[in-house]
Amino acid sequence: MMIDVQNPATGEHISSIPVFSASDVSAAANRAAEAAKSWEHTAASVRAVKLVNAASLIRSRQDSLAALLTREQGKPLTEAKSEIMGAAHVFEYYASVCGSIRGDAQNLPNYGYLNVIRKPVGVCAAIIPWNMPAIIFAWKVGAALACGNPVLAKPSATAPLTVQALGNTLHEAGIPTDVLQIITGNGGETGRALVDEPLVRHVSFTGSTATGREVGASAGRNLKRVHLELGGNDAFIVTKSADVKRAAAAAVRHRFYNCGQVCTSAKRILVHESCEDTFVAHAKDLIEQIHVGNGLLESKMGPLNNKDQLVFVSNAVDNIVSRDEGTLVTGGERIEGKGYFYRPTLLRDVTPEVVSEEIFGPVMYVIPFRTDDEAIQIANSTKYGLGSSVWTDRLAVAHKYADELKAGVVWVNKHLILPPEMPFGGVGDSGFGRENGMDFIYEYTEAKSILFG
Repeated sequence: MMIDVQNPATGEHISSIPVFSASDVSAAANRAAEAAKSWEHTAASVRAVKLVNAASLIRSRQDSLAALLTREQGKPLTEAKSEIMGAAHVFEYYASVCGSIRGDAQNLPNYGYLNVIRKPVGVCAAIIPWNMPAIIFAWKVGAALACGNPVLAKPSATAPLTVQALGNTLHEAGIPTDVLQIITGNGGETGRALVDEPLVRHVSFTGSTATGREVGASAGRNLKRVHLELGGNDAFIVTKSADVKRAAAAAVRHRFYNCGQVCTSAKRILVHESCEDTFVAHAKDLIEQIHVGNGLLESKMGPLNNKDQLVFVSNAVDNIVSRDEGTLVTGGERIEGKGYFYRPTLLRDVTPEVVSEEIFGPVMYVIPFRTDDEAIQIANSTKYGLGSSVWTDRLAVAHKYADELKAGVVWVNKHLILPPEMPFGGVGDSGFGRENGMDFIYEYTEAKSILFG
């Protein structure tokens, strides 16, 4: 069985990928488990060299990899190039910390000498979404490989080709083919088989909260370690002391990046009532300058990745407007023609309860507030807690928001910046566990205590 991959901007057929069956997944896991025996004992310096080599190859192929990413995912070529270079940087980061995976030792009077070492967790499954496939592949695979684990990486069925190309690049760089295997297929058959496979001891999943619950439940039944990075409904809070025009420009940039299809994009824009009109006017002007079109051409925003996303976004906006739960300022309609295009949209005076659920697309909604405490209450009223940002020129205000916002990441006068040195993950229905930073060591290794008498 094969799955067709299409260009979301044109509908053209790009390629087809095989669907791995449960028996295919099992065979791959057996090969990975066998390869783990030698990969675990490969010197950290050798693993580091292979990751650096991979990064160098990725950088040298930036143009071709970016074009492939744009064709299958839809994002503008400039964004695709940035993501490819980001993936290379991530592999360089993990190469730099390979030798930092160390344990601990201490003398315990009356007990003996305690040595705690970190051992690889085993075969890891990395389930990668379609919105940012290259960078998330690098996050998951780089961390697992650095710790001495083999990886079975499953890309989304709608954006698998760049992940396949990156996998081949890592193989060229010296990562053994059985240590890193790309598992293609759909979520219902291949994804489920991967999560249920007994030899898989760690599952890292990025995707929807609903699917994440199923992944977590299955992993729990089989006593597997699991990391879940799920949905987000990030608050972008513009206080009365903020530089309003700067904040508006940042909100537009970080809301419509990748057509709004980013878990940590600026979704709920909370603006102090004293500057709402100024913010909306400036944002409207910037939004109406966004050229929408094929990402391979001169465009600032591409299509949504698939038809289901287009239908969901369109219905969500229509419902808000028809129920008078927000005022449409600009956009709010599909763009006729081939592809899954939707006009960049701005809604103002939106009721907080209306947007308690994530809209994964090019829709910005502005929610006014009166006090900092009210803004914090609105920001924390959602079940998600992935990221938030606050815009202010007052340090005390920044500290208050940073302390009280319920989110895994809080930015101050920034948004959507995720260097590999920074731990990333959410709370609540946004999942648990962390990617990047040195926290990856605890995700991909087990502590082993040895007490000498």
